[in-house]
Amino acid sequence: MHADTRPVGRCPRCGTGITPERVIIRYERTDGEAMYATCPDCRDVVRPHPAVESTA
Repeated sequence: MHADTRPVGRCPRCGTGITPERVIIRYERTDGEAMYATCPDCRDVVRPHPAVESTA
């Protein structure tokens, strides 16, 4: 079995893609799901912007 390496979002500070193994916590909010993750470039804990799915 292979780990999913598609980005779950992007760092709001530098735009780097954040993969699932970087997620620290994921939780439900009234307006949807939210998470905190560690950015591999900034090394900061951030709330990633949602990943945009490609329709091409």
